[in-house]
Amino acid sequence: MKNVAILAYDNCLSSAVSGVLEILAIANSYVLESGNGMPFCGFEIVSPDGENVSGFTGLPVQVAGSLHDVEPDILVLPPVFGEIDLLLNDDALMERIAFLEKQGTIITSACAGSFLMARAGLLDGKPATTHWKLAPDFSARFESVDVQAGRMLIDGGSYICAGGAMAWQDLALHLVSRFMGRETAAACAKILVMDSTRDVQSPYFMFEAKSGGQGFSDQQIAVVQEWMQENYNQPMQNALLADKAGLGERTFLRRFKSATGMTPNSYLQQLRIEAARHLLEVSTNSVEEITLAVGYDNGSSFRRLFKRMTGVSPREYRSRFSRLG
Repeated sequence: MKNVAILAYDNCLSSAVSGVLEILAIANSYVLESGNGMPFCGFEIVSPDGENVSGFTGLPVQVAGSLHDVEPDILVLPPVFGEIDLLLNDDALMERIAFLEKQGTIITSACAGSFLMARAGLLDGKPATTHWKLAPDFSARFESVDVQAGRMLIDGGSYICAGGAMAWQDLALHLVSRFMGRETAAACAKILVMDSTRDVQSPYFMFEAKSGGQGFSDQQIAVVQEWMQENYNQPMQNALLADKAGLGERTFLRRFKSATGMTPNSYLQQLRIEAARHLLEVSTNSVEEITLAVGYDNGSSFRRLFKRMTGVSPREYRSRFSRLG
C-alpha cells in the first residue's frame, strides 16, 4: 500500500489537486468492494511551507502540513498556471523534492509540474513530457532533458510525467493501473466515463504561425510568413520564398530557421495540417476534398503525414473533434 501526497502551491490547478485524490479514492472504494487488489493507504495535501494556498481561480486550498514534514511513497506535482519562476527559485523546495526522490519517493507531475522535477535535477538525460505549448520553454531551460512533447505520459520508474493541463486524469489512472492493477484502472475509467487510452497529446497541438507584425525580429521573414499563411495551398519553392524576402536563397533559409525554428517546408506542412484539422472540425468535406483544399494531391501521402504530425488518422481526428452536431 502506498501513501500519496499532493503538493499544492499558489496558482495550482485546484481541480487537479482534488481530482487526483478523488480518482484514487474511487479506486480504493472499488477494490475494497470487489476484493480485487490492494488499496492506497492514505492521501494528504501539503504545501511548500505548510500554509494554505490559493489555486488558479483564487479559491483556497487547505493543506495538512508542509512537504518538509512528510515522506510519501508518491508525490504529485499538479499543473501551475501563471508565473512559475517563484517556485523554481525556491531552493529549499527543490532540495526537498530531490531528497525525497533519493529516499525512494516516486515523483509525478502533470503539465508544468514537470518544470519542478527538471529544476530539482530529476530528469537530466531522461525522457520527459509537459504541456505541448510549454515544450519550447521547457527545452530552453533544461537542455539536458529529452523532451518528448507528443507523448501524453512517460513512466520512468522513479518518476512519471504527464503532458497537458488535464493530463492529471491520465496520471491518476496510470497510478491506479501501476499500483492497483489494469482491471481496477479500467473499472475506474468506466465508472468516471473517462477515456483511458490517450497515448499522445499531438492531436491537441495548436500551431502558432507567428505572423510578424510590430516588433517582429525579422520583418523580411515576416513578409514571407504572412504570404505563406495566405497561400499555403499553393506550390512553393525555396527560391520563390527567398525572392519574396528579397534575400539570397542560402541567407533566406538561415534567417527563416532562426526566426521560426523551422525550415520553410516544415512550416508549410504545419500550416497545411492546421488548415486540414480546422476543415475536419467544421466541415463535412471528404478527406479527399480536404487533401486537395490544403495543397496536397496524393491522399495516401497526406494521410501518412497527418498521422505522423497529429498521432491519429484524419477520420479519427474528425470523430474526436468535429464541432458539427
